Amino acid sequence: MNKIFRLFLSLTLAGGFCLATFLTYSSGQAINEKDLSDFFDGSQGNESVESPAEKNSPGILDFFLKPDSDSKPAEIQETEIDRKPENNIQTKEMVEVPSSLPKAQIDASDFEDPFYRVRGFQENSEKVLQPGTTLDGVQFQSYGETNKFIEKFYKESNFSIEDVYGKVEYLERRGGCYTCHQGIERISNNHRFSCVRCHGGNRRSSSLPKAHKGLVSNPSSAENAPRFCGKCHENHVSKVERSLMSTAKRTINITRYGWGAQPLDELPYSLKPDENEQVFPNAGEGHAVDGFLRTKCLRCHIGSESPHRPGDYRASGCSSCHMIYANDGISLSHDRAIQKVQNQNKKQNRFSRKFAENSLNNPRGYPLLHKFTVAVPSVQCEHCHSNNGVGQEFEGLFAKPSRPIESPAQINADKPVLYGKDHEFLVPDIHREKGMHCIDCHIGDEMKPELEPDKIQSGVQIRCVDCHGTQEKLPEGFLLIESDPNTKKLIKRANLNPNLKKKVKPGDTVLVNSSDSPMLHIKRIKKEWILYSKVTGKKHRIPLLKNLKPSIAHQIPKHMQEMECSTCHARWAATDWGMHVIREKTSIFEKWKNWNLSDPINLSNGSHNENPGMLDWLTAKSLPQKIEANIINEYWWTVFADSGWSEMVMGKNSRGKYSILKPRYQYFITDQTGPLGMPLKRAEPPLTLDDSAGLIWTEYSPHTIRKTVRPCEDCHKNSLSVGLGDSLKNSIQETGQFFSTLKTNKQVHPDFQLKQGIDPNGQAIQTTFPEDGSRFLNQDEISAIQEPSDRYRAFRSLNLRELNYSRLLNRNEFPYDMRHKVREQTLGQPQPREDLFYDVEKNQFVKIEKPKAPLETPKTVTPEQPPEIKTEENDNSITEPLPDEEKEGVIEFLYDIFQEKEKPAEPLPSLNDATPL
Repeated sequence: MNKIFRLFLSLTLAGGFCLATFLTYSSGQAINEKDLSDFFDGSQGNESVESPAEKNSPGILDFFLKPDSDSKPAEIQETEIDRKPENNIQTKEMVEVPSSLPKAQIDASDFEDPFYRVRGFQENSEKVLQPGTTLDGVQFQSYGETNKFIEKFYKESNFSIEDVYGKVEYLERRGGCYTCHQGIERISNNHRFSCVRCHGGNRRSSSLPKAHKGLVSNPSSAENAPRFCGKCHENHVSKVERSLMSTAKRTINITRYGWGAQPLDELPYSLKPDENEQVFPNAGEGHAVDGFLRTKCLRCHIGSESPHRPGDYRASGCSSCHMIYANDGISLSHDRAIQKVQNQNKKQNRFSRKFAENSLNNPRGYPLLHKFTVAVPSVQCEHCHSNNGVGQEFEGLFAKPSRPIESPAQINADKPVLYGKDHEFLVPDIHREKGMHCIDCHIGDEMKPELEPDKIQSGVQIRCVDCHGTQEKLPEGFLLIESDPNTKKLIKRANLNPNLKKKVKPGDTVLVNSSDSPMLHIKRIKKEWILYSKVTGKKHRIPLLKNLKPSIAHQIPKHMQEMECSTCHARWAATDWGMHVIREKTSIFEKWKNWNLSDPINLSNGSHNENPGMLDWLTAKSLPQKIEANIINEYWWTVFADSGWSEMVMGKNSRGKYSILKPRYQYFITDQTGPLGMPLKRAEPPLTLDDSAGLIWTEYSPHTIRKTVRPCEDCHKNSLSVGLGDSLKNSIQETGQFFSTLKTNKQVHPDFQLKQGIDPNGQAIQTTFPEDGSRFLNQDEISAIQEPSDRYRAFRSLNLRELNYSRLLNRNEFPYDMRHKVREQTLGQPQPREDLFYDVEKNQFVKIEKPKAPLETPKTVTPEQPPEIKTEENDNSITEPLPDEEKEGVIEFLYDIFQEKEKPAEPLPSLNDATPL
């Protein structure tokens, strides 16, 4: 017991001692209102404890934030708890941090996503880390395996089987045609016919050759449609035959006019001529341009076949639209015969450049299903409407120009391509981004009209204001009255689309476009207009301008009344500058082997070919393992001097509104078909029969629409946008100079720019088509845009404030800053016409001259005296120009650039540090 008592007493005394020590430190914390962190600080505290006056004095931040205060900032003392707390208890005072001052303008920190204005609000902030788009429209890619991403993008068709076809019926029958084709899909609920009614053949035969005797594989082709489809759809067949997609009148007559093969007032040529048209010349007849058209341009009308490569797989005739093909040409049909053929084909990556280069000998593609549809997705339209046109723009694809490739052959062979080209990924059209397709704007009545060859824009019925209205007016509607006989026809037509079935009924008000054609998939519900996508069935609420607060730009009457919406709202436009066309009787394919050419004939041919030449696409036939056609015994090669997307030139279109103009095309012809292969023409721009330059521009509406518009400076105070060319380069000052040089020397003037359409007086240098429709800006319009008024400055100031970019108002000049100007002065004045010439060794377009006499001693030329000669080696000087009688004519594209040249005894001087374009 005594032991227990003594143990209890010892524990009591020890506990009391510990409790006294704890209370000592606790009392220090209470007095100084501090935590235990000071207790664990190992430093010695020698400072004295702050007095109450020091404790209440303002901190150092308060001193700077309140400069008017009379009190002086006290020195901030750090005190620490001594190792002997019973003698010296010290603490650490913290300074109170004031709240931040309110911002005067928005900066990047206000957005989780720095590209908010392009992509809109993102609920999931993780999307910011995924590949996105810059404000200029360039998509940045933050992923490891780029090729896989690109291939996946090319494969994506943006639709589902159920949406496009509705209910699919598979025919699991036996006997007759189904002996081989068991599981094939019914072509349509409205086409419940036997196979032989459309395809011919003999279904009762027991052998394959006899069963296929008289077989027509595509009864809806341009050749067969009148015989088969025309029995029930005669009106549609006749409209299609007269459409520009069938006659190719615009392509034929613009090109022939630009090459000087026909005047404007001549009867137009057509592939399907009527009594007021001429038949297109046969191969070997007519002008040289007709061979160019047969081997190049006429590959894309609906009567022709297409190459066997990704992006180009399609049928012809009615099936070119209504029978859907995926980009890779792979069928998902249950037809046993198709699946057997596909399984027998060699397994390979169809999106590789290696596969595309063999497009004339690849296996044919097959439709996605053996089924017609009126819910045609955009991917089907883009099989033809590509080539840096509206289709690729809509998807956000910009095709790169043909150039020699520096990467190893194997790496290049495995690179994914579409339409034979590789692409930059830019921002897509906002309608594409929201899930809409081409036919949601462009209805069937647009695609089957009767048009004159130079009036293609009149065939476009839809306008932006048809759906979005104006600030004063809502869209026009059409009431479907039940007693109206036309209402029943319209509703029956709408019900053919699986995504519109039972969505349109009598009593609905549907939208009408500018040509008074009803758009049955857009109807008014209460006070809103709702668009049902014809391809996906998705509901889209249409924003109406009248219900929105007008922006500063929309408060300018001329913007709203005299400009096409796309002039400002088009974010970019794919543009090919300067088409160099080279014609040859024979060709050495070795010199082109390292070029990323996209022409299917160029890539598939070779010098070993027994029948040299190019395919006549008007005679082409698609066979299971190749394309077969008549051969035209000559070669046509095309290379663009430049391609870009950020520069747009403004003019007036045939509707009298300001719009974008686009070169289609600026021809420079090199003809090597003279005796012994001597050149007949060397990069010569043709002259039209009315003495205009064969540098053709047409009005254009880029399909890159975004809510965010380009800045005002894209047009105002921008010499390039008004057609005067780059202000930092030499330019034509008087139209007479240009045409005098062209007619005398068969070459363009040394100061000519591809992007200059007019001189400062508003006189046309290049040619708009048609002349009585579209045009470049005149002198008054140029002055109004180049010399901004006080009214413009006021609106621009208000616009910047509206965008919360008020900081830009502090600049004296916009958009150039001081560093930009310093760099311009350092580089010196750019050399003239350096965008017209290509030097293979440097892999860039430059001006090249080939002097006959030895070069003189080089001497430096100041930027104020632009040199007349560009030479090749890495020297920083430029030679004096040779006298005219000692110079060889300058050409835009050197035909002999592929030949090996002897090195000169002395190194040739270079471009005076001018930056390549």
